[in-house]
Amino acid sequence: MRPRNRALGGLHRSSLGRRLLLAALAVFLLSLLLSGCGRAPRKAELVVGVEQDPGSLDPRVGSDVAADRAFRLLYRGLFTIGPDFKPVPDIVESWSQPSPTSYRFLLRRGIRFSDGRELTARDAAYTLDSVRTGAVASFKKGDLDRIASIAVPSPYELDVELREPCAAFLSGLNIGIVPAGHVPEAPPVGAGPYCLTSWDRGLWLVFERNPYAVRRAASATVAFKVIPDPVVRGLEMRRGSVDMVVNDLPPDSLAYFAAHGYPLYRAPGASYAYIGLNCSRPPLDRPEVRRALALAVNRGAIIHYILRDFARPATGLLCPEHWAYDPAGGPVPFAPAEAERLLDAAGLPRGAGGVRFRLSYKTSENKVSRQIAVAAAQDLAKIGVDVQIQSLEWGTFYGDVRRGDFDAFGLTWVGVTDPDGFRLRFSSRAFPPDGLNRGRYSSPEVDRLLEEGARDADLERRKAVYAKVQRLLARDAPYISLWYPDAVCVTQKDVEGVELPPDGNFSFLPKVHRR
Repeated sequence: MRPRNRALGGLHRSSLGRRLLLAALAVFLLSLLLSGCGRAPRKAELVVGVEQDPGSLDPRVGSDVAADRAFRLLYRGLFTIGPDFKPVPDIVESWSQPSPTSYRFLLRRGIRFSDGRELTARDAAYTLDSVRTGAVASFKKGDLDRIASIAVPSPYELDVELREPCAAFLSGLNIGIVPAGHVPEAPPVGAGPYCLTSWDRGLWLVFERNPYAVRRAASATVAFKVIPDPVVRGLEMRRGSVDMVVNDLPPDSLAYFAAHGYPLYRAPGASYAYIGLNCSRPPLDRPEVRRALALAVNRGAIIHYILRDFARPATGLLCPEHWAYDPAGGPVPFAPAEAERLLDAAGLPRGAGGVRFRLSYKTSENKVSRQIAVAAAQDLAKIGVDVQIQSLEWGTFYGDVRRGDFDAFGLTWVGVTDPDGFRLRFSSRAFPPDGLNRGRYSSPEVDRLLEEGARDADLERRKAVYAKVQRLLARDAPYISLWYPDAVCVTQKDVEGVELPPDGNFSFLPKVHRR
């Protein structure tokens, strides 16, 4: 999918004139403040504005978008994922499959870590073993839980035996390889195009070319400048102290940059925005109640007025470009009358003040995320559901989500490549900490299909299985599907080499440079 520039239309005019005037005044004052401070020294040849710090720089531990961005610079895996969402050998030179459960991998020679050590099969075995055995607590364990044993017959050969066939096994081998014995608390050491030179938490991550990298990065140094406030991120772009921002500018500001000649790259996105529901808490433990909530959210209005049409309605976890996508599961219509009928039939009539029941909705302090939460809460209030919004600092918010401490929350899945991702998010065997089924959704029928899809290597049969899964999930609504956000990158005019992936990941960054 090739990126393309696209000029944007005018901004939507809100009736909340006074609030917009105050917001504009605040931006103006902040602009004056920044312009009077002088330009700060550059930390690197290429400076990228980002919203937040990574939770961890160990590829086995970090599970947030900020961490994934750093991983794209620091590490290489046995496999990577191609534009068609299928696994492609990376560190692996060739591989064979003597039986449905046996794999032999031949690794490329001459690959070195950033400290000069050669990467061998022993390092790959250590990385995979540390995850699958639980020696390192990792969200990746579900990707590797079918491994029975790993052997290293020679420095460049890796033998893996599975407990049972696993069609998605190769896709799970995209985890970054670390040196044997490496612990998560240690400074990152990988074989990627860059190595980390400094990390000033909450402010900067600075990278320089890995001198041992096989492919030379275009920019000698790259820095991630952490700018939590979206208004300030935009102002930093306007000042020129930031060279590019990927998926971290509010939709309102994109029109300004397009109108003023900044290169803007846009591609239909593969990420999936959703509202997660706690399926273990009444009344959300009932599918008809969850379906009612999904019918009451006006996605089209939110996409148009808040996201400025930089998204398309989602039907489920997989985007339309994915080989296993099935459109029969959606998109979910906006049907508040049907939602009310479902709640009435479920024995949840309106009570005092017209309220049927109450729930809390947790979100981060991100401005757009808060706006989405408010819009969704207003929609749900119209069908008698009183939503209390809790806007939390990112670490607190994400910790609550990972623990399952929520009624509802808003997040986006990034980087779902193989449809086995359904198993890690919706199987009853994938409750935390061993999986990502944070809402504790459980369905024996879905469990059976997910196991069938995970074992069968035939692509067409897998596609049929996952079509059934997508339809069942649409019926049971453990998530409220929202949209697939467009991937959008804004750069300074002297930046070249941008080839934006569908999910906006930073795999393209080693090709980017300033003229």
